[in-house]
Amino acid sequence: MIEFSRDHSSAWMEMMSAYQVFRVKLLDWAHEPDQIKQTDLLLELDSWENRDLHRRMLVVDLLRSTEMWDKKALLLVQKELTAIALQEQDEIAAYARMALSKLKDQSERCTIADEVLRLVAVEKEKAKPDPVVFHNGCLLLYDLHCEAEFSQYADRYANLIEQAYGLDGKDLADMKKTLSQI
Repeated sequence: MIEFSRDHSSAWMEMMSAYQVFRVKLLDWAHEPDQIKQTDLLLELDSWENRDLHRRMLVVDLLRSTEMWDKKALLLVQKELTAIALQEQDEIAAYARMALSKLKDQSERCTIADEVLRLVAVEKEKAKPDPVVFHNGCLLLYDLHCEAEFSQYADRYANLIEQAYGLDGKDLADMKKTLSQI
């Protein structure tokens, strides 16, 4: 453990001590077998009926913010994170999008884009589709820089996207333009 000067406040000393313990425990968890990591994450991310939103947000925030372990944990639960990014409340959906955007490999991003298209197709078949799902799908495809998928998606679901939070045709065109310049 790193020692800090005794001139620091007691709150600082406690905080730094707790942070170092957290990093060690996180590193230990990161070295668990993939099956154990997947089980742990699925217990929190895939429990739609009995979910505690605060706990769920904490787990998604951990996946979003932690850079000290590889992306395997994200890959183990990318379907569940994709569903959360589309169907969850704003803040949790944003954390899930940020976590998924840590995946840089184009094939991984295409897999997520395919899952987005599958989930919105299911949502579209409902008697009353939730426009928020379409809006969040739009944002996820944009965040992942999936230009072709975003363009098709925006054209196909423009009306539903606009119903959610008001992204209109001009906004979608600007987003397409930005993606084409990346």
